[in-house]
Amino acid sequence: MMAKKYMKHLILLLLLVPAIAFAQKPAKSPAKPKKAATKKAAAQPKTATASTDGSDKKAEKILDDVSKKYKSLKSFQAKFTYTLENKADNIKETQTGTITTSGHKFKVEMAGQEIYCDGKTMYTYNKETNEVSISDYTPKDADVNPSEIFTMYQKGFLCRLIEEKTEGGRVMQTIELIPKDKKKTFFKVKVTVDKAAQQITRSIIYDKNGNIYTYSVVKQTPNIAIDDKFFIFNKAKYPGVQVIDLR
Repeated sequence: MMAKKYMKHLILLLLLVPAIAFAQKPAKSPAKPKKAATKKAAAQPKTATASTDGSDKKAEKILDDVSKKYKSLKSFQAKFTYTLENKADNIKETQTGTITTSGHKFKVEMAGQEIYCDGKTMYTYNKETNEVSISDYTPKDADVNPSEIFTMYQKGFLCRLIEEKTEGGRVMQTIELIPKDKKKTFFKVKVTVDKAAQQITRSIIYDKNGNIYTYSVVKQTPNIAIDDKFFIFNKAKYPGVQVIDLR
């Protein structure tokens, strides 16, 4: 059930994927994230400039280039690893998964579940119980929309470049995103971009309950040939499946 519970915070990500609300505990004082941000900001190069809303122009340019690349794709598929960590509760769990998107449609396979969305209807299939839940898809209710995983920063986030280093011969740039809407269940997102490839390789989401969600891309395949039917649950392929229609 892990994939369903934490689907709403996908992955980012990478990166990649999410769908059910967290029970809200009183958030700890946001002072810590702010203090950390202030400290890091002081270490930024003096040449860094800010846009009118306070974001780092260099970070915006990096993300704009990434966004343009992904928007130019008709479809893509990414294999990823997903780690949930909560140090206070001594939790660290890792899963692998695959996300496939085309426009506003997506399919996620992860931890014994398959989640289909054709842009209007969402199907969540649980392999263990052989049940599928059907509901209307309302992307506005989600903190992170899987079909917009690489462009979400454009809506209500402050961003800044906090690190640039070489890993395995590749220049990697890490950008921090802070949501302007303080009602979000998370208070910070970090995305790491391969500078030359203009691809997001890792996303880390920090929520107010102390959970840290890390999505790392293992492989990305752009413009895969895919039919719209791929994003709709086909009952005929699952003999005896119990259908729970929540619409």
